[in-house]
Amino acid sequence: MAMHYLDMLGEICPHPLHMTKAKVDEIQSGDILIVESDYSGSVKNILAWADRAGHKYDVEEVEEGVWQVKITKK
Repeated sequence: MAMHYLDMLGEICPHPLHMTKAKVDEIQSGDILIVESDYSGSVKNILAWADRAGHKYDVEEVEEGVWQVKITKK
């Protein structure tokens, strides 16, 4: 299991979702992708996509207005 990181700070929809999908496609099953974003709309879209795709996920607000979404690829 490998860890991967995607910095989407300062980016707005739909770019963070597209980049997240592309990165998840590149990684192996069981790998973890951490996406950092400061745009709540992107976080909501990423969580909805991960849920539909069947990936495990968790989100944490690491500082005010900055979230880390942790996605474990199915």
